[in-house]
Amino acid sequence: MVKRQPLRAWASAFLATFLCAVNCSGAAETPMRLTLENAASFWSFQPVKSVPAPAVKDTAWPVSAVDRFVLAKLEAQRLRPVAVAEPRVLMRRLHLDLLGLPPKLEEVEAFVADWPTGNDRAALQTRNAKLEALTDRLLASPHFGERWGRHWLDLARFAESNGKDRNMTWHHAWRYRDWVIGAFNRDLPYDQFIREQIAGDLLPGAGPERDARLVATGFLALGPKAFEERKRELFRMDMIDEQIEVIGRAFLGLSLACARCHDHKFDPVPTRDYYALAGILRSTVPLYGRGPMGIKCLHDSELQAIGADAATLGPPAAAHLQELAARVQERNDARSSRYRVVRNVADAKTQLKKPGADAAKLEGDITQMEAVIKDWDVKVKALEATVANLETNFPPQPALAMAARDAATPEDSKIHIRGTIENLGEVVPRGLPQVISMPGLAPIAAGESGRRQLADWLAHPANPLTARVAVNRVWQHLLGRGLVTTPDDFGLNGARPSHPELLDHLAAQFVADGWSTKKLIRSLVLSRVYQLGSAVDAANLERDPENVFLWRKRPRALEAEAFHDAVLAVSGQLLPQPRVGSLAADLPPFTAHELFSFKPQLVETQMVHRHRAVYLPVVRGVLPEALKLFDFAEPSMALGARDETVVPAQASFLMNSPWVLTQARHLAGAVLAGASADDAQPLEALFCRTLSRPPTATERERFLGYLAQPEALLAAPKTPLTPEALRLEQWTSLAQVLLASSEFRFSF
Repeated sequence: MVKRQPLRAWASAFLATFLCAVNCSGAAETPMRLTLENAASFWSFQPVKSVPAPAVKDTAWPVSAVDRFVLAKLEAQRLRPVAVAEPRVLMRRLHLDLLGLPPKLEEVEAFVADWPTGNDRAALQTRNAKLEALTDRLLASPHFGERWGRHWLDLARFAESNGKDRNMTWHHAWRYRDWVIGAFNRDLPYDQFIREQIAGDLLPGAGPERDARLVATGFLALGPKAFEERKRELFRMDMIDEQIEVIGRAFLGLSLACARCHDHKFDPVPTRDYYALAGILRSTVPLYGRGPMGIKCLHDSELQAIGADAATLGPPAAAHLQELAARVQERNDARSSRYRVVRNVADAKTQLKKPGADAAKLEGDITQMEAVIKDWDVKVKALEATVANLETNFPPQPALAMAARDAATPEDSKIHIRGTIENLGEVVPRGLPQVISMPGLAPIAAGESGRRQLADWLAHPANPLTARVAVNRVWQHLLGRGLVTTPDDFGLNGARPSHPELLDHLAAQFVADGWSTKKLIRSLVLSRVYQLGSAVDAANLERDPENVFLWRKRPRALEAEAFHDAVLAVSGQLLPQPRVGSLAADLPPFTAHELFSFKPQLVETQMVHRHRAVYLPVVRGVLPEALKLFDFAEPSMALGARDETVVPAQASFLMNSPWVLTQARHLAGAVLAGASADDAQPLEALFCRTLSRPPTATERERFLGYLAQPEALLAAPKTPLTPEALRLEQWTSLAQVLLASSEFRFSF
């Protein structure tokens, strides 16, 4: 297997850091370790500065402040940007980047038909107006949230099963997925987006708004959990550690969990700060549902009742689950007690066979123990009947969600020396990382968990990391690589920004625009930098082989979901409406398979439907082939940048997958529907439908030549094909070629 992205990311990060160091005169020497005392000297912990756009020599080229920042760097490096992309390319790029779907043929033709030529001022204004109208239409589409919500789900390590030792189904995780999609569609301000996920249950609100904020706190409950862990305290601290890590990486671009065992070796996060955060999360109850019964019910949790009937249906539903847990534990204890007596009987019978054994005593003991076994048989049978009744006769259930709430009694954490639960140090009051202090934050009162203050601290406009990390992620999704190429690490070991002034300009503008993600995206896609073509200039390539200074648009492979959705879209099989619920939610809960098996209920062959891939179930350890082969995000960790791999299995999938072949056949049928016997017209339709362009003269000649070949070139069918069926098979093979082509699988 050739794994390109990790090495490339490392090389790009090194090169960007090196070039930035070379071109940033007067920069202070980077320390070997960041501490609370010297952190203020490091770029990412310094306040965001609103930097004016620099002057440039070529004043006609920029159309935005973003362009001036980029062009100033290009001119300093003696680089020239390549030409702007053709309108068909721009149309396809915008649709894939903003919606994750290719444009429809009629939309492409209408966009291209009146695209002005020339470079005069009037033509430029007309082109900009068309791009603005297209961008606004795409941003208003409900498909926008499906595309950009999936980016966030990578960071939220969203999944619909637990993973680890007991891969239980999270039947209600889909509500968080839908909340994220809705938040992006309605352009929920990013600071509020943070607050609702960390402390939505503590924010004011009623009715559906209140329910949505409760669902948002599922962010804290979604992580994998080691249900086989027998030590309650270790289970609890491992869960808190996972929560701290995802909060740090997703919102701050820092690995806070490194401070669990010792002061962070590189970044300004002492162990005391880690356990100050741990106290906040010790004072928080994650609501993820019932743990697997049969291992002493150590790690059971409730779920959050939502909806208009939550107050009436929620308490009896929760009480029923608690009763079920108690009876299951009682049944399991009874089974264990009976087993011990059975084992003692077997031992006594073995002793009875030995010479010199006290037969009378042993036979008496055996008789007595067999009577006890009969008593246990009666008790176990009764308890099994009780459990079966409870498992099959649930009271009316409210709508349920994974969520979080404050514990009844807040609790500070002791320092765990070397991270172990056996060696405890002093108690650390609940609090926030000291390296970033915010003006005006309310102190954590004695009766509060501190999550509200944590949310306000993360979302504070003066936090130097939050806005920088957020805009860098948006830039990465649109331009192919971040201004900081380590999007989850803004600490000492991370890459330095290639364009630090531009990063700060974007971060400051992001906050000034009310933390609007849509406004940020709009400003970037309407820049000349985003609209550049992907052509390679030999002189530029020699001076800047990694395109650090953005002289071209970097071609990118479609993510797994975008490829899945694009195939369904061009084949005419995509159901564009959202899928209600989830395949995981359709599974019956509390089954013996779920409670006692180490395998998830859903298997790969069940993970298929015609809706968008964001609605496919995400089962840890069991992903649909169309996702896992094309670098889907590992759902057990916060991930800001996916790998990009080129492996033989991908080509094999495109050549042999029944799913790909089925979609190719649908595509072929669509272009042949109503077509004449002439092959030229359906060939034009096939190219325009899949690649948003007509075939070139060379492609037309080659494809028509293929169609003229004898039918023996096709695999011999079991039964003779009719002329219509034979034609469909020929065109299916052509459609598969285009679906597997680099031009279809990449955005240029």
